[in-house]
Amino acid sequence: MSSDIPSPPSTTPRSLTRMVLIGCLALLLIASPVAGLLAWEPVEEGNVKVVKKWGATTGTVFEPGAHVVNPISQSTVSMSVRPQSYTMSAKSSEGNQQGDDAITVLTQDGLRTDIDVTVRYRIDAAKAVSFYQNYRTLGTAEERLIRPSIRSVLRTEAGRLRVTEIYTGEGQTKLKAAAEKELSEEFAKDGLILEAVQIRNVELPSEYAQAVEQKEITEQRRQQKQDELAVEELEAERKRIEAQGEADANRILAESLSDEVLAQKYIEKLDETDTVYIPVGEGGYPQFVRSLDDDSSSQERSTNSSA
Repeated sequence: MSSDIPSPPSTTPRSLTRMVLIGCLALLLIASPVAGLLAWEPVEEGNVKVVKKWGATTGTVFEPGAHVVNPISQSTVSMSVRPQSYTMSAKSSEGNQQGDDAITVLTQDGLRTDIDVTVRYRIDAAKAVSFYQNYRTLGTAEERLIRPSIRSVLRTEAGRLRVTEIYTGEGQTKLKAAAEKELSEEFAKDGLILEAVQIRNVELPSEYAQAVEQKEITEQRRQQKQDELAVEELEAERKRIEAQGEADANRILAESLSDEVLAQKYIEKLDETDTVYIPVGEGGYPQFVRSLDDDSSSQERSTNSSA
C-alpha cells in the first residue's frame, strides 16, 4: 500500500536557483511602482526643498516644479520662501507672543517708553541651505535671530534720541532706518532677506503723556486767544475805516450844501412830487429861502452904500 504514495519532488540546486529568480522578479515587479512614486519629488509654488543625502545637506535646492530623487539615499525638507512677519506688541492680540510683548527702551533723557514693531522678512531661496543648517525652522530663526536683534537695535538707537523726538515721525523714521540697516546685514549672513521694519506705535510714559497733552491744550487755548484778538482788531479797524469814511462823506457833503444848492434841491423836489415837507421860517417862507432873500437884500444894500 505504501507503494501507491507519490514521492516528493526532488530539489536540486538548479531548481532552487530558478525559484529564487522567480521570487526576485515578482518582488521587483511589485516594488517598481512604489519606488517610482517615491522618486517623484514635486515642489509647490512659494516653496523650495533642501536636498539631503543620508541625513546631511547636499547643497542642492529644488525650486518649484518636478524633480527626481533617489528614495533610498536622498530626502528633502520643504521650506516656505513667502514673506513672513514677526510682531512684538503691547496688545496680545497683535503680537506673535501672548501678553505685553512691546520693546521697552530707555531714551537719552532717561525716560522709559514702549515700542510696538513688526519685522517683515523671507528666506532667501538661493541661501536656503545655509538657513537650514543654522536654524532648521522659521520659529527657531525668530527666537534666536529676529527677536533679540530687533530688541538690541531699537534699544541702542532709542538711547540716542530724546523722548520729545522719539514719538515724532522724524524720530520713528530714524529708528526704522537704523533697524533696517543693521538687520539687513545680519539677516543676509543667515540666509534671510529683510523686507521692512515697521514702527507701529510708541507708547510714552504716562506722566510725560499727560504733560504733553496739557501743553497741547495750553497751546490751543493760546492760539484761540490770538485768533480772537486778531478778529477783534480786524473788526475795530473795519469800524474805524467805516467811521472815517462816513466822516469824510459828511464833511464833503456839508461843504457842498450851500444855500443855492439847497434852493435848487427844493425846486427839483417840487417838480417831482405833489407833497413836500420842509421846515418853514418866519413869514411862511422856507427857512433857506428866507436866508437867500436876506442874503440878496444884504448884497443890494451893500451895493447901494458903495455907490
